[in-house]
Amino acid sequence: MLRATSSRVGLFAVRYEVSRDGRPVTGWTARNRYQPHRDLMIDGHPYALRSEGIARFALEGDLRATILRTADGPVTKRHWNVELGDLKYRLAGSGVGKRFSLLTTADAVNEAGRVWRSGAVRPTYVAELPDALPLPVQVLVLWASMTIWRASVAAAGTAALTR
Repeated sequence: MLRATSSRVGLFAVRYEVSRDGRPVTGWTARNRYQPHRDLMIDGHPYALRSEGIARFALEGDLRATILRTADGPVTKRHWNVELGDLKYRLAGSGVGKRFSLLTTADAVNEAGRVWRSGAVRPTYVAELPDALPLPVQVLVLWASMTIWRASVAAAGTAALTR
């Protein structure tokens, strides 16, 4: 199980420390602006995480994986395809909600894992993902979920201000 805990490191920055079963594996600092690229050491190996908004996420390094938002289905049913070689999953859930499911098919019956958050002021993010996904890919899924949630919360706040 991955867990990302947050702590304030300044007025406009939050530090996330990611641990797996209590052992630290990586961390990063997030600012109050969109950051499309991160260079991380994940369990001692260099990787790059990239994003294009909330539509596309990529892991680059010894392993390569992508998460792409799909255009099929209603707008209220958001989902992203997670691909690592022949492994394919679907990440489904609500950006404003507090949970994503990792599915083996388009069916919610085949849940292989999940990502959720708790807490409002200092949120904690937790991911229970299948062992078939290597640790760097699990970090990518966790980071993508966190990015989607942050963007959704920011968009909801902007929409409320324009009413």
